[in-house]
Amino acid sequence: MRAGRAVAPLLCAIFFLSGAAGLLFESLWFRQAGLAFGNGVWATSLVLSSFMAGLALGNLLAARWRRLGARPIAAYAALEATIAASGVGLVLLLPRLGPLLAPGLGGLSEAPVLLNALRLAIAFALLVMPATAMGATLPLLVQALEVRTGSFGSALGRLYGWNTLGAVLGAVAGEAFLVAPLGVRGTALVAAGCNLAAGAGALAGGWGLAGAREAGEEPRRGDPHAPRVRLALAAAFLAGLTLLALEVVWFRFLHLFVRSSGLAFALLLATVLGGIGAGGLLGGAWLRRDPRAWRHAGWLACAAGALVAALYLGFAWVPALFAGRYLAKPAEILALAALLVLPVSLVSGALFPLLGAALGEELRPARRATGLLTFANTVGAGLGSLLGGFVLLPGLGMERSFFLLAALYLAVAALAERLARHAAAPLPRARWAAPAALGLALLVFPFGLMESHYLRIPARRATTDQTLVAVREGRTETSQLLRRDFLGEPVSHQLLTDGYRMAGTAVGGRRYMKLYVWMPVALRPEPKQALLVSFGVGSTARALADTRSLEHIDVVDISREILALSDLVYPPERHPLRDPRVQVHVEDGRWFLETTGRRYDLITGEPPPPKNAGVVNLYTREYFALVRSRLAPGGIHSYWLPVHQLSELDARSIVRAYCDVFPDCSLWTGTSLDWMLVGSNGARFARDEAAFTAQWRDPVVGPELAAVGFERPEQLGTTFLADADQLRSWTGDAPPVRDDFPKRISGPYPGPAARAVFTRFMDTGATAARFAASRFVREAWPAALRERTLGWFRSQALVNRLMADRAPTVPASERIATLDALLSDTDLRTLPLWALGVTGEQIEILERRLAAGLEREADHQAGLAPRDLAARRYDVAARRYGQLLRRHPRDREALTWRVYALARSGDLEEARAELRRARPWLAQAGGDQSDLAWIAERYGLGRPEGGPGGSAPPGGGGAPR
Repeated sequence: MRAGRAVAPLLCAIFFLSGAAGLLFESLWFRQAGLAFGNGVWATSLVLSSFMAGLALGNLLAARWRRLGARPIAAYAALEATIAASGVGLVLLLPRLGPLLAPGLGGLSEAPVLLNALRLAIAFALLVMPATAMGATLPLLVQALEVRTGSFGSALGRLYGWNTLGAVLGAVAGEAFLVAPLGVRGTALVAAGCNLAAGAGALAGGWGLAGAREAGEEPRRGDPHAPRVRLALAAAFLAGLTLLALEVVWFRFLHLFVRSSGLAFALLLATVLGGIGAGGLLGGAWLRRDPRAWRHAGWLACAAGALVAALYLGFAWVPALFAGRYLAKPAEILALAALLVLPVSLVSGALFPLLGAALGEELRPARRATGLLTFANTVGAGLGSLLGGFVLLPGLGMERSFFLLAALYLAVAALAERLARHAAAPLPRARWAAPAALGLALLVFPFGLMESHYLRIPARRATTDQTLVAVREGRTETSQLLRRDFLGEPVSHQLLTDGYRMAGTAVGGRRYMKLYVWMPVALRPEPKQALLVSFGVGSTARALADTRSLEHIDVVDISREILALSDLVYPPERHPLRDPRVQVHVEDGRWFLETTGRRYDLITGEPPPPKNAGVVNLYTREYFALVRSRLAPGGIHSYWLPVHQLSELDARSIVRAYCDVFPDCSLWTGTSLDWMLVGSNGARFARDEAAFTAQWRDPVVGPELAAVGFERPEQLGTTFLADADQLRSWTGDAPPVRDDFPKRISGPYPGPAARAVFTRFMDTGATAARFAASRFVREAWPAALRERTLGWFRSQALVNRLMADRAPTVPASERIATLDALLSDTDLRTLPLWALGVTGEQIEILERRLAAGLEREADHQAGLAPRDLAARRYDVAARRYGQLLRRHPRDREALTWRVYALARSGDLEEARAELRRARPWLAQAGGDQSDLAWIAERYGLGRPEGGPGGSAPPGGGGAPR
């Protein structure tokens, strides 16, 4: 056995390298398969099923094909070479396959069963060679090592463990280090190199240590239908099913607290694999000391189940969950994941070689036993992943899924216990302790903790003044709908997916999401066909449905549950999906574009953030080219660019990719750092002002334009940031985001410095100059409207200031100066309301409830004061604020606005008197009183005591009337 001791480290190192290559290839195949088949839940699940089926087939072939066992090392080397060649070929083929398959498969969109059957058949045909080769490698190396060491269980545990730990390296290395500099194809070559190195190392090392010839395998013996064999295989099947289903539920649960990204997914996967690999090594070491340690398998299964329940409860005390932020740093993600998944993964990993050792006592040779064991475990794992995503999460939810899967470990334990009894193995004396612990854990399982605690954490992180009204645990994500109320009536909704703030119907969200429609309709009036990729909370879809000229609207979203939540947002008569022109498609947006035969006058979209896992495929040059190919001649495309989530280089790379496809690209701001890209398929603009401004005269669209701050057509142009010529200078030598280089959108989220760069880019002095010099604007804007727009950029500066996200608190003097400029130099009403801290919706609710007698007149009439102030009814506003002050004599806000309204109405004496009466309590209150000082200085009221002096009024003014 001395040669065996020498060869074991070499084979373990070789299989570690093979595991790294395998995970690299697996991640690349799934990334590329998304381009070929789409990233919809059915498509990704079918690709996964095909991959697992290929692995299982390889396991089975290794168990049954005797010729493989005659020269296991040589056969292993050939398999590694096969994986390398077919793996690289698959990475190269899959992106080209999408355009070839799409026309044929797209016609089956109305027959989803047939479509998915064809997807499965094609995916299996493509993956069968490399996956089958992968599945056959473990049985062959176990035989080679078992021949040299004489310990089957130990050999199985060591090789299984080191291979899985190699997969940890592959999972992290590809996402964190390789794909960014080398691209997808370059990373595939690295993986192939690892496979070839593993095969060459096995040949060189294995032959040298074994002598001139490889040892032949022992004769086949054992009945595969014997009770012990059936019990061992059933336990391995159920253990694989349970752990993979748990992995699906774990990842969904952890995404409530961990910001979704490719790196985050890789780290979560690495944690599970690390636990499994370490458990396999521990199981192998245990079997080396005690070859019959497998009799403890039932105890281990019970321990795994008890840990599932206990860690679900204990996770509530993790301090990091209450930090008020997503966890995004790798160390934080690993620590959080380790607390929940590592112990169970460790125990489950040890269970695998123990069950193998039990099977090895009944079946020989080692290759046969390992092949059947891994076949059962792999089939179970494949079904477990489907069970978790398609049955447990949408049917039971996360909490009850945890309970059921913890209970399933009791079934694994029962099978292992029967296995030990059939073998007449001596059972541990305290064998009932573990089942008792699991039974107790199930008995006291903390039902209700998900609703009362875990789901509240992302809701609190998103907002402090909204109520959680609905939760949907679907196949693709956990969706939560929040609602903000005013006087008992809803004013806005906010959608969270996997704990992350997505779309909302608050005024800022509606402003930029509806701009995706209003801008293209202004540039190309009377569109007939429209496509929306990603529904969100429906603001963009509502804007499309409000566009009268549209005859057909396709809405594509990957999540059925998100679409269904809109029923809680819109009344039936205003529900965009109830419009007879709207056709809904639950599908991946890129796949839909590949397969549709329709051409559109308007295509728009607000997909999830580009750094979320799997979303980058909707921000690449190839995707934008696909979009342009589906535009009708002259059609317009608009797209979300959330620069608050991007570094400057990220944004420049996306814009570069976009402008490479759309030569007339332009960039606009919607709300703060939610920007918009616009391009066309060779549009020629008529520049007719009546057609350009028709939306403002529409009885439905016009009031909504005003409600979100576009009260005049001139304000549309003030959102301009840059056109193609100017963007070419800004993007410089930034490399475009491409399918092959998805990591050109970096992983880390930017800090304040990056946001400051974008804020400076939005400076309205610079944007006005770019607007005036823009070739695109001269071609697209009516000439007279263009000239008038130049005078309104100051109003956009106020919008930027009022809607700035993550900005420091605006000084009180600046706030009052902003309002004064709006009231003095514009005829706008919406922006003054925003400066006063209220929205038009709130005023409408109050007016409606007062008219219906639902509110006490004396208490709520003062709430209409902002309306009167914005309407320049200064005397009425002063009277209302006075009523409020009589009931609340030390209301600081009411005092400020009453003094200001009195000054604007010309009643300077009463304004001075109000200040004199307030001086005593103002001196006690302290704080920032620069707004009162500003009013006093501006209108000659004298300096109020008790606070710092004000600033001088701003020079100039707002936009002209």
